Amino acid sequence: MKRYLLMLIFFMCFISHKAHAMKEVDYNKLASQFITVLNTKNLDEIEKFVVKNFSPNSLARWEGKGKDRYVGYSMNVALFHGELSVISTELDTSTNRIRHISKVYSKNTDMQHQVVLFFNDDQLQAITGWSIEETPQNQGSKGSLTESQFIEEIKIYTDKLAQRGSFSGTVLLAKNNDILFSAAYGFASRRYDVKNNLETKFQIGSMNKMFTSVAILQLIEAGKVSLDDPLTKFIDKSILGKGDFSKIKIRHLLSHTSGIGNISGYDEIQNKVRSLKGIQHLYSSIDATFEPGTEWRYSNTGMVLLGQVIENVTGENYYDYINENVYKKANMQQSGSYDLDVPVKNTARNYWFSVETGQVTENLMFQSVKGGPAGGGYSTVGDLHKFAMAMQNAQLVSRELSNKALSAKPELNAPNWGYGFSVRSSAGNTTVGHNGSHLGMTARLNIYQEKGYILVVLGNFQSSAWPVVAKVDQLIKRL
Repeated sequence: MKRYLLMLIFFMCFISHKAHAMKEVDYNKLASQFITVLNTKNLDEIEKFVVKNFSPNSLARWEGKGKDRYVGYSMNVALFHGELSVISTELDTSTNRIRHISKVYSKNTDMQHQVVLFFNDDQLQAITGWSIEETPQNQGSKGSLTESQFIEEIKIYTDKLAQRGSFSGTVLLAKNNDILFSAAYGFASRRYDVKNNLETKFQIGSMNKMFTSVAILQLIEAGKVSLDDPLTKFIDKSILGKGDFSKIKIRHLLSHTSGIGNISGYDEIQNKVRSLKGIQHLYSSIDATFEPGTEWRYSNTGMVLLGQVIENVTGENYYDYINENVYKKANMQQSGSYDLDVPVKNTARNYWFSVETGQVTENLMFQSVKGGPAGGGYSTVGDLHKFAMAMQNAQLVSRELSNKALSAKPELNAPNWGYGFSVRSSAGNTTVGHNGSHLGMTARLNIYQEKGYILVVLGNFQSSAWPVVAKVDQLIKRL
C-alpha cells in the first residue's frame, strides 16, 4: 500500500510538472521577441531565433531546407517593411492549431498587417511556421471618394512605396477600356541600372493558369472537349501514378478540385525543360489524393495536365496554341513564355534577399528555364489589361463560357474559385483575377466586376505588388 501511495504521488507530481511546463510557454513573449528580432534586420539574429524556437519538424521541411527557407523569408519580410510596430495581440486556441496573431503597423508600407505565428504545445522549439499579410483598416468612416480622388490616392501611395524602396514594378488602373493611371518604378536590372518602364515584360508566375484555362474553354466551345470529360479520355492512365484518374473531370482540373498531388523530380531538371514532352516521364509520380469535387486544393500539377490535354487534343505545341489563340486574339503583343537564357529585350529580373549570398540577389538560379501551363511566363500591365477586357467582352470565348470561368463553383467545394480565375465576393462586390508569386516577384490582376475597374500590378522586388493591391481594394470600397 505504501509503495502504491508513493507511485501515486510521483505520478501526480509528474502530471502537475508537465501541466506547469505547458503553461510556461509564453506565446505573447515569443511573438514579441520574434517581431523585435525582425526589426533588427540582422541575418545572424534572425537565424539564431529560428534555430532556437522553430520546431525540428519545421526546420526539416522541404527536404531539409526548412531552416534556410524560414530564415530567408523572415529576412525578406524584415527588409521589406523596415520596422513593424505592434498594435494589438490575441491568442487563438479555438482549433487544434495554436495561433498567435499580432496586428502590426509597417513603417515602409504605411499600412496595418497581421503577423500570425503557429505553435505546437512543446515547451521548447514551439513555433511551427508563420506568415504576414495586409489587413488595412476599414476606412469607410472617412467618407466617399470621387474617381479623381481615388486615382490621386493610388498615385500618392505607389510613389511613397517606391521612395521607401518597397515597390519596384509597374501599375495600371483602368475603368473598362480607359486607362486612368499607369506608372513604372524601380529597376528592371540592378546589375546594369536599367529602369522599369510601362513596356517592361515581367514574370507573372501563376497567372499563366488563366491562359491555360481559357484555351481549354475554347476547346470546349469548339466541341472538342467537355467539362464532364474524364482526364483519362485525353491522357492514358498508364503513364499516371496511383489513384482512380477516371473520376477526375475537366471541370475539376479547372477549379482546383481534382485531388491531384504534386509532380516529383521537376526541380532537378527545371533548368533543361523547354517543352511538356520533357516532363512526361514524371507523370508517373502524380497521385490522385482525394475524391474529386469534395474539397479545394490549389494544384500546379493539375494545370500542367491541362496543358498536356491541349497538346493531345489539338496536335499543336502548347506554346504555339496559346500564342495564336490567346495572345494574338487579345492583341497581347508583349506576352509569352520566353526561354530564360535567351536575351529577350526589355524583360525585368527579379530580386530578393538570399541567405546564400547574404544580399539582395537575382533569382535566376531558382526558376525554370521556361514557363509553362502552370506559370512562369511574361507579360506587361498593358497586355494584361487587354486580356481582362477580352474576357469581359467575350473575345476569347463565348459570353456563356466567360461567365462560367469568372463565377465561383461552390457546388464543387470551390467557393472562391471559377474556371482558372479566383473569385472573391463581399458586400455585393465581386473581384475576379489571379495572383502570381515567386522569389522576388509578385503579380496580380483584379477585375472589379460591379464597378468596372481593372487593376494590374507587376513587381520585381520581394513583395512589391501586395501593398498596392491591398490599398486599391481598400479605397475602391469608398467609391
